[in-house]
Amino acid sequence: MLWRIRSQSTPIRINADMHLTIAAGIGHLDHVSPDETYDEKTIYPVYLCEPLVVLRLSSIFSKNPSTTIKAWITDAAKTAPNNSTLGFVLEEAILLVLLEIFGGKECALLEAFDTDQPWGSRKVTLVSLKRGTDGRMWSFPVSWDSGSSDRLGYKASNPEDVVEFLNNPDGKCFLFPDNHMGPDLSCFVQDVVTKELIFLPLQSKLSKKLSTEASLGALASVNPEFFYNLKVCAERLSMPAHLPILYYRRTAIEWFMPHQNIPIFSTMSWAP
Repeated sequence: MLWRIRSQSTPIRINADMHLTIAAGIGHLDHVSPDETYDEKTIYPVYLCEPLVVLRLSSIFSKNPSTTIKAWITDAAKTAPNNSTLGFVLEEAILLVLLEIFGGKECALLEAFDTDQPWGSRKVTLVSLKRGTDGRMWSFPVSWDSGSSDRLGYKASNPEDVVEFLNNPDGKCFLFPDNHMGPDLSCFVQDVVTKELIFLPLQSKLSKKLSTEASLGALASVNPEFFYNLKVCAERLSMPAHLPILYYRRTAIEWFMPHQNIPIFSTMSWAP
């Protein structure tokens, strides 16, 4: 599940004989060239065909009520140690909601988003993008058991990861941006009539009553013009009490998308 939703690998310790994994169809011997002779006393490298393994295991687990994706998310929410961890679980739950509504089917946007705007009636389907060898970007319909990758999501840790994903998602459907970008989750849907691709940046908020300030903040966070924008903070310095002037150090951090000809990250400090 960690690999399918976040592209996070998990080490698997295999205590049994490696030949058993090969016999099961999830392991392969490294190719031996025609001019080499197979030696039974030689230890040859073996690799696992991970994408097929993941898809096969997902297919098996999805048939057991206790190991379905919904059960996994529910258990993660129950065992979350704090609100911060619960926030990550909420983002993954939204991924599942979008996958349930738009994955493998045609559905109007207003089925997922509360709006009275004309765009709400547009029917779309969830798609993943993948750049081919010819440089063209291709789109593929996505559902829980179909797609162009063994992964549904990708967790970015910095702006470079985000740009690399947008340049070629490589079949992964959902993007969890780094903390400085703004949105909590992003994906692509395609208009079933015009075939137009629509980029959906999403901000998740969980509250009994959402304030106007929180709503405006959520809207600003999904505005591309504010992705990796300027952030300024002020910090009071520890100075002797007899000094008549209060000193502050101001630190500005600038984040910019790499397609602009300026650094992604820069800092500056001064004391007025």
